[in-house]
Amino acid sequence: MPAPNVKNLTEWLGPHFQHEGHDPIASAKLLAAEIKSASTRKQVDKVLELADEMLNASGVEAIRGDFHGDSYYQDIVGLYVNMGDSYVATLLYDTVAGRFVVTTWGDWVTSHTKKYGIE
Repeated sequence: MPAPNVKNLTEWLGPHFQHEGHDPIASAKLLAAEIKSASTRKQVDKVLELADEMLNASGVEAIRGDFHGDSYYQDIVGLYVNMGDSYVATLLYDTVAGRFVVTTWGDWVTSHTKKYGIE
């Protein structure tokens, strides 16, 4: 799973950027900068909300597992921008690893089911 940068954000999400006044590259640059600067949980939430808005998506969703990471996320092992299809590229935050990835949430769940106890 690639780490989010301008290149892969443009390649994976470019066709979905709907942010008013921004072309796909400008949107990817803005989102990549926000991802890079996100160092708190509140900032992570803001990045996901921004991506949701920019992609004209259907909100930010949680993936729960049989894993208790901390008192903030509890059993949430991932947060992702809901693109309406489990195999359409999206921005996902792995709460256990503490990092953003560009992937499909369907692929991510499949590859993390055993590790995080996702049902």
